[in-house]
Amino acid sequence: MDLLAAHPRLREVLISALILGLSYFAARALSFLFGKLLTRASQRTTSAIDDRLVVALKRPLTYVLFLAGAFVAVERLPIPDRWEQRIDSTLYVLGVLLITLALARVSRILLQWYTTTQSQAAGNGLAAEFGPLANKLATLFIVLVAAITVLQHLGVNVSSLVVSLGVGSLAVGLAAQDTLSNMFAGFTLLLDRPFRIGDRIQLATGESGDVEAIGMRATRIKTGDEAVLIVPNSLLVKERVVNLTRPTRHITTRLNVGVAYGTDLGAAKRLLIESALASSFVDPALPPLALVTQFGDFAVSLRLVFWARDYAQQGLALDDVHEQVYKRFRQAGIEIPLPVRRVLYESGPKAPPGAEV
Repeated sequence: MDLLAAHPRLREVLISALILGLSYFAARALSFLFGKLLTRASQRTTSAIDDRLVVALKRPLTYVLFLAGAFVAVERLPIPDRWEQRIDSTLYVLGVLLITLALARVSRILLQWYTTTQSQAAGNGLAAEFGPLANKLATLFIVLVAAITVLQHLGVNVSSLVVSLGVGSLAVGLAAQDTLSNMFAGFTLLLDRPFRIGDRIQLATGESGDVEAIGMRATRIKTGDEAVLIVPNSLLVKERVVNLTRPTRHITTRLNVGVAYGTDLGAAKRLLIESALASSFVDPALPPLALVTQFGDFAVSLRLVFWARDYAQQGLALDDVHEQVYKRFRQAGIEIPLPVRRVLYESGPKAPPGAEV
């Protein structure tokens, strides 16, 4: 004791070390107790969100408590004010980073839980589609608040920095017009919802596929040949897009066929309708329709309009109906003529000998 009384600086260093050690053990003990209590509380509920929150908050809270003890210990150290300020600032920045990390994790978990429960309750995917965008915006907001807090603690004039960023953002906005246009178009797609994730759409270029994801810049579409098509959102907003899934999964399908002149058109139309109804891929609730569309050079053109049960089976439905039409036409003796051109020669005076023909 006399030694500590004779050396006050040594006493303060030992007290600081003791505080630092106690804060470490207190942080470990609090983490253990916190985990036990929350684990018991989470076991009483059926939702898994409690377990995820415990895992997300346990380690950051432990580190924050240890940093608080370290801050108190540093305040008692007999060191120059300049070094004390630097260490305090470092501890403050680390504490803000830990709190930011914890808040970002909590916001992500809560948003995922909310979008999942809302999607199941409402029966649509609006919340699920807005989930990634809301998560990014929430994380960006938390990071901005943390950055402003750190800068203010370090003595940086945030107001002048905001003005400078405003002028810089104008230049960036002019240079990144396409990117911003795609971002606003993505937000418009999420609000207007002309199509949803899982819908099959057809672009103005004729390409079609199932929507996999609607991002902030582009939309991913999986085509029928197992390729992923990346389409900028601005193009989907400006150009015509056909949604094959809405309002129902039925899709109108057309089959064109020609019959020879002299064929009983009523019988041919009846056989076309029977062929459509005989296919298991055709919806019988929507009656097929057979029409005469044209008197061609060598055949009478007929068109069969029917509705496939599912747009994903349109090709199978068309193939099956073609086979049914061919079989029934052959059984009924109805000819599907080949292109034929009849040439008539008229008799005239013979050319004189030696004349060119």
